[in-house]
Amino acid sequence: MLLKQPARSYKFHFFKDRFWIWAVSLPIGLICWAIPFVMLMGLRNAGGTPGWFPFFGFLFLGVPGYLLGWIFVYSLMEGIYTKVTFTDEHVSIRLPWLIFPLIPVVKGIDLRQVYRINPFARYGSRIAVFLYYRRNGKERHFYIPLFKNNPAYAKEINALQARFASGVIDQVGAQSKSQILERQFSTDSTQISTTRHASPAIWSLQRFINKVMVLAIFVISGICAWICSTIPPGGFEPATYGFTMALLLCLVSLVGELPGIGQIVIWFLGRWVITTASGHLIGISSDSVTWNLPQSFSKILASYQIKVTHGTLTDFLFWSILGYSILISLSVVLGWLGRRSRKQNAD
Repeated sequence: MLLKQPARSYKFHFFKDRFWIWAVSLPIGLICWAIPFVMLMGLRNAGGTPGWFPFFGFLFLGVPGYLLGWIFVYSLMEGIYTKVTFTDEHVSIRLPWLIFPLIPVVKGIDLRQVYRINPFARYGSRIAVFLYYRRNGKERHFYIPLFKNNPAYAKEINALQARFASGVIDQVGAQSKSQILERQFSTDSTQISTTRHASPAIWSLQRFINKVMVLAIFVISGICAWICSTIPPGGFEPATYGFTMALLLCLVSLVGELPGIGQIVIWFLGRWVITTASGHLIGISSDSVTWNLPQSFSKILASYQIKVTHGTLTDFLFWSILGYSILISLSVVLGWLGRRSRKQNAD
């Protein structure tokens, strides 16, 4: 008689999986979360505005601010809460609640309902594991993350692969177990995140662009905060508003998920969105805010005979969000090329 194996649980590595970055940037997320409520109270207390105006401002800028803050909070809570637990016949996962990520929720699936597994499924910008099952005549999938820095977890996934490969062999009866395992699965835990990428160059370039996108958010926001800090009376408060405004406009750049179309939308509507947002957040039009490089930088550039650029805050933000949307579009196109390449190799 075989004894049942005890439950095995696995989590992200907080430092190796770089969730510490979200912990450091958490204050930004909390500020964004507070924006809707601060804005609503401020507009309601402002004199000379119609009664509907505070709620219009709340929806137009407050809701995007909350969603942007949600990204920071959810990403941190994902690293803290996420835990995958295996038993002989069951898999469960603990995740942050989508609506309010400070609350954890647990989901599970009976492995007897699963009929196939994809350990290299696309999940946003990540690779994840999908367990497929049928409900109401439709194929559905159960998501569990891929813990790349946990060899024991890789072995657990390999065991599931072998288990469902056996089921395939029983159904088709035409191929040997070794042939199917050799073609579909890797038993080396160090290869679990790379063996199914048909083009390492495409995957590496997409990862590089995604890292540049994260860095660009902070660069754009930091420069916008510096420019706004020069608005009289200057100081920390206008810099905070400028930082927040840039974060919200980076969210607008998500229209780059539609390559070409997104850039056209920003080209025709981007300046209007920027001037409207600046009017609500910093109280003046971004067209009236001019900027110049700090004198120390100007001297360095002048020594190399480089012309010092300057312009309005609208110009800076417009070209920044346009460029950021192009990075998003490149990431989308590379992801599509990678999936197409993997599909062709699978065929």
